[in-house]
Amino acid sequence: MYPNLIYFYSLEFGFRLFYIFISFCLCLIVNSFNIYNIIFFETYPFLKLASKKFIVTNVMDLFDVICLMFFSKSFFFSFPYVMFQLYKFNSSSWYTYQCVFFKKSIKLAFLFSLAILIFIHIGLLPSILQFLTKWEISTDSIINIFVEFRLINYVKWVLTFRYFISSICFFSFLIFFQLWFLLSIELVYFLTKYYRKIFTFSVLFILFLVTPPDGFLQIFFTFFAFVIFEIVFLFVCYKLSNIN
Repeated sequence: MYPNLIYFYSLEFGFRLFYIFISFCLCLIVNSFNIYNIIFFETYPFLKLASKKFIVTNVMDLFDVICLMFFSKSFFFSFPYVMFQLYKFNSSSWYTYQCVFFKKSIKLAFLFSLAILIFIHIGLLPSILQFLTKWEISTDSIINIFVEFRLINYVKWVLTFRYFISSICFFSFLIFFQLWFLLSIELVYFLTKYYRKIFTFSVLFILFLVTPPDGFLQIFFTFFAFVIFEIVFLFVCYKLSNIN
């Protein structure tokens, strides 16, 4: 009996992986017909600035940029389908409440991370680039400094920054969402009240280890971590006061 179950589940798992691969390939094909729109979308934060010029020092830089954009967009648009296949593969062995909880948590986490992506792309990235380009010194100074962006470095930095922040938000939302429903409100209040600083320090320590030593990023992560934990604590206090 067990060998048959292993065989059928392995066969189903293989078919679902094949469907995901087909979906990823179709996304690559669609991206190939919209290369100019993708480049415009990725360079939109930079287009808000006065200088709209990029430097390409090698022909292969353009090929690398196109590959990065193709694969990043394909992974992004295939992610909801991967979650759908994961849900369908596990739903046969889950209870009804587990299926409902999984769907609700994934949907909310995806919408939250998507909102963070939109905010980063429209609001945060243009502000960062505007701050960085202010290093240009006027002509009446002793030294004239002109800032120009290399296209390949710009795309790598934007993709890394954007997807790293959104991934942290996605998994953090999933963890908080599950803890919120699996733990009692009194225990959540106790943990956030007495161990909030320890959690904040642990999160910042991990972020500083995995991110480059950039001063702006470290200030942003510190502010973001403190704000998130304070909002969680405030919401817990509000909910606990309503219960009492």
